[in-house]
Amino acid sequence: MKVKFEFTIDDLVDSAERTVSRSAVARGWRAQRLILSCALSAVVAYLVVPGSDERKLFAAAIAALICAAILPFSRGGSRKRRLEQYFREQFGGHGPFTCEVELTPASLISVQRGLRAERAWPTITQIQVTDNSVDFITQGAGSLIVRNRAFASREERDAFVKLARSYAPQAQ
Repeated sequence: MKVKFEFTIDDLVDSAERTVSRSAVARGWRAQRLILSCALSAVVAYLVVPGSDERKLFAAAIAALICAAILPFSRGGSRKRRLEQYFREQFGGHGPFTCEVELTPASLISVQRGLRAERAWPTITQIQVTDNSVDFITQGAGSLIVRNRAFASREERDAFVKLARSYAPQAQ
């Protein structure tokens, strides 16, 4: 079974974000950054707020809480802008670009921008159906996201997923 769809730089950024969010290592980096930033905010607040130790500790706790509330939202925009710049450089524009995905008994095949990639079914660790895509999570090589616009109907998408899962029963 073969499907074809167009994708944009925004789709690539979304794909990169999804891939990183599934990484335990990346989540660890984010947690470390959060803890260090909150600790630094608390130390600074403790040092600059005048008064008793109780007042300084209260200010330090408030500073850490404010940091914890704000930090997760503060870097998302700049990270996405950097990814957009990177993908524009790599793909030579904003798109749209074409992606073909074929399911064969031996492998999951994708073709985009003249590059053909084959992923053997044993390397597919998960097949996730989301509201807007079918995501193939691969061992050691990120993911392949097939957008819903590749399918003429929900039934076609369901048949695609059923066939893929028959080829990769370990990826249920």
